[in-house]
Amino acid sequence: MQIKDFIESKSVIKEVIYVGVPASIQNILNVIGMTIMNNFMAGYNIHAVSAMGITHKVGMVPMYAAMGIAQGILPLVGYNFASGNRKRMKDTVRFTEKIAGAFMIIAAATFFILSSEIIGIFMKDALVVEYGGAFLKGMALGTPFLFFDFLAVGIFQACGMGKESLIFAILRKVALEIPAMFVLDKLFPMYGLAYAQLVAEFVLSIIACIILEKIINKQDEEK
Repeated sequence: MQIKDFIESKSVIKEVIYVGVPASIQNILNVIGMTIMNNFMAGYNIHAVSAMGITHKVGMVPMYAAMGIAQGILPLVGYNFASGNRKRMKDTVRFTEKIAGAFMIIAAATFFILSSEIIGIFMKDALVVEYGGAFLKGMALGTPFLFFDFLAVGIFQACGMGKESLIFAILRKVALEIPAMFVLDKLFPMYGLAYAQLVAEFVLSIIACIILEKIINKQDEEK
């Protein structure tokens, strides 16, 4: 295919935008969400800001692992969806759920049990370690659910379901996590902020599982 063929194909451009825009919006909202959380933390003290910064960086390890796995199976799911090989697509999703799910649970358990020790690797200040340990426990609880959100978005993209992908991107931050920050910070000042991700990912994981099951079951019926 030449560049001119790609430009003239409106359907191709539409599909690229349909898949690419939700992914870009999701990344932008991640930055906005972290900025809002830092503003909340700045209202307490510098130790809280430092602790949340370290916690966020540590939490990015399983988050990007989940995102990478979800994006990694995207071509395989897309090829099988387009070719009509529903069984292979279903097996791919099931296998990924088992492997990645186990990894996320292990990561969450490690972060929860060794929260203070992990924060202490990056900062020796006692107050930062105390805050960071508490924050990391809260974020660790949301880690296992994080993968199902990314998996659902990846499958939506692979199947050309741009609308669903966009809805998930907006729900995750705008409708769930950011409002949860305001509510939890009022109920549990400072410490409640670390549980906003848990609230958002728990709700989204339930929605993701329901939608994914419908997609797979619908394909089985069509077959």
